[in-house]
Amino acid sequence: IIKKVNKKNNDLTPPLKWVGGKRKIIDVIESASQGIETPFTYYEPFFGGGAIFFSLFSKGFIQNAYLNDVVPQVVNFYNVLSDQTSRGLLKVEAKKIEKKFNNLNLDIERRKIEYTKFRETFNDNWENFILESKNTKLDFEARAKLGAQFLALNKLGFNGMFRVNSKGRFNIPMGSPVEKKLFDNDNIDKVGEALSSVKFNCNDYSEVKPFKGAVNSNNLIFLDPPYIPNSKTANFTDYSVEGFNKDSHIKLSNDFSKLIENDNNNVLFTNNFNKMSLELFVDKNKKNKRLNVYKFDITKTISAKNSGRGNTEELLISTFPINHERLKEI
Repeated sequence: IIKKVNKKNNDLTPPLKWVGGKRKIIDVIESASQGIETPFTYYEPFFGGGAIFFSLFSKGFIQNAYLNDVVPQVVNFYNVLSDQTSRGLLKVEAKKIEKKFNNLNLDIERRKIEYTKFRETFNDNWENFILESKNTKLDFEARAKLGAQFLALNKLGFNGMFRVNSKGRFNIPMGSPVEKKLFDNDNIDKVGEALSSVKFNCNDYSEVKPFKGAVNSNNLIFLDPPYIPNSKTANFTDYSVEGFNKDSHIKLSNDFSKLIENDNNNVLFTNNFNKMSLELFVDKNKKNKRLNVYKFDITKTISAKNSGRGNTEELLISTFPINHERLKEI
């Protein structure tokens, strides 16, 4: 939960680079939000990079917020930022890592070796942290150090991707070997302040309000789950140990139908615009008069191959009409 915001806040930039992030449709979400009385209570069960939250917060639209992500490394990072002391420790550690890797720009092979060592050290530290935290009070400095390492991997790894294997170990290869700036000091402090009264949950989305019961009518519920793949050869997004497969999307579609049946809920939902997403989230809800369905084009920039980049159509569903020139109602 967060307290009422100051509407004079400057725009905040998400501190993480995030695949599937919503920076490119921030203006769409902001225009949609203007149809709701502000400030409102905001719910985001699939937080990820948090671009929409940070944008709406900086505009003064949000009064209270309930945030959640299923990935514990992500939640730890944001919780570290939310505390001024731990954020300070994170910045010191991140600067050390930044300097080390920038000094290796001219030795690509050496940088690859050091990146792999660094990645595995993070994985080992995280596993030890989880084991120790079951029996002892969570180590304040350990949290901050892991947060800094996570930030560094996000910026040093390939295209800001986050993925873990079946053992929960981060396994993204090194990204472009160029000079990196891990954070902007002023921005990360503002981000930390925005999160200072937020308690992040680390649960399955179904354990988060409003899926667990009625909420205040003055709300905005933003659902940005892992996307349904556009082709048979593409894999369902599997960035956590728990994964989010076809059955997960079917369950979410059932929960979504119940959510939009409540006239008090102002819901925005995004996904790829394809046959399966339309069947699960549009066709089964056609009798619901609150349903508004849109598609829009975005430029896809995250891909291992240039052939995988380009424009792609995305789906946006809302329980209230949206007026925006980039959207086409279907």
